[in-house]
Amino acid sequence: MADFEKDLLNKLLNQYERSVLSTVGSKNNRQIRLTTKNKELSTYARPDSYNYRASNDATLRKLENNGFILVKWDKNDDFESLTLNIENVGAVYNYLKRYNPKDELANVKQVLRNENCSGFIAEFIEFCQENIANKYVYPKKYFDDANQLKSILKGLKAIVELQQETRIRDFSVKVYGDSKVFEKIKGKVAKVIKDFDAQCNAESDDDILAEYNIVKNSTYVLIKNAFVFKLNNATIDLDSLGFEYALSDEMIKALVPIEISAERVITVENLTSFYGMQDSKALIIYLGGYHNHTKNMLLQRIKDIFPQGEYYHFGDIDAGGFYILNHLKEATGIPFKPYKMGVAELETKSGYVKKLTDNDKRRLELMKQDNRFIQFWDVIEYMLEHNVKLEQEILD
Repeated sequence: MADFEKDLLNKLLNQYERSVLSTVGSKNNRQIRLTTKNKELSTYARPDSYNYRASNDATLRKLENNGFILVKWDKNDDFESLTLNIENVGAVYNYLKRYNPKDELANVKQVLRNENCSGFIAEFIEFCQENIANKYVYPKKYFDDANQLKSILKGLKAIVELQQETRIRDFSVKVYGDSKVFEKIKGKVAKVIKDFDAQCNAESDDDILAEYNIVKNSTYVLIKNAFVFKLNNATIDLDSLGFEYALSDEMIKALVPIEISAERVITVENLTSFYGMQDSKALIIYLGGYHNHTKNMLLQRIKDIFPQGEYYHFGDIDAGGFYILNHLKEATGIPFKPYKMGVAELETKSGYVKKLTDNDKRRLELMKQDNRFIQFWDVIEYMLEHNVKLEQEILD
């Protein structure tokens, strides 16, 4: 295929894909039209055009005979303009061996039809189908093509069934038979969860996946003070031990609480703050990121033997910290209260505050309209008015 022919047809298809003709068809007599003003046909307008005219004319007549284009010639049989034959555009794609977006759209529609899901995954599928019905294209911000969509849906269906913390590589091997597949699409998967799962409060991809028990590496819960429990045949007294204790998911499942001699339980968002916090009358817990099913199980077991205690969460004074506290309350059913997360702390540490980002402001404004965050409304008002937020390490 000569360059003139190839460049000409690719130009026509490029314009076609950018036009409404590629989605809604040839209504209102719209056309994809090229003239000698277009670079691909500029040899017709050059002083030495006689060197190209015969060859160009032959190519155009050939393409017209193939049904790819419609050519307009003047009374002297000289070229004036050409238009793409919309009715035969599929044949042009095949002739160039070029990817046809309409074929991919059909593949995407087939994948969506074949799925039978519930919950937020069903809402995502319905959104995609409505997007195609109304806009004649699929939403590429969620997936690139039909094959990727299929992988994303496969991952989502496996994710909602997870009941224990699982490393990304192990999850990928189990679901896809390859340790690297999920790593390539995890950002797309996280975006679907964030946009369609109303229960998702996390922001970063890692935190979103952690809510569903998928982590880069196994995480540990750290605990210290005023807690006696059994692990298999061993009895562990944290006060006698005098150090913090690390619990894996498997250890938490085997843990049997015996006694809590504290007055309160405090969960801590930041590891540095956990080590820095000194309160002998508190059972202090660092959850190691977002609270998954197993970590929530530990908190509920503690609540069962310590129902009279007060429960607090110590986190950053920002939208993320408020979201984490709310997620903790909803996931465990325990009425956690904020610990040192108010206006007083912002005023006391005013020399250490940071300015809000545009995203911070957007999230805080949304929280002002959400009754789940009513306990923080006074803090949010102060933060927005003074353009401040505060990391919890400053309060250690």
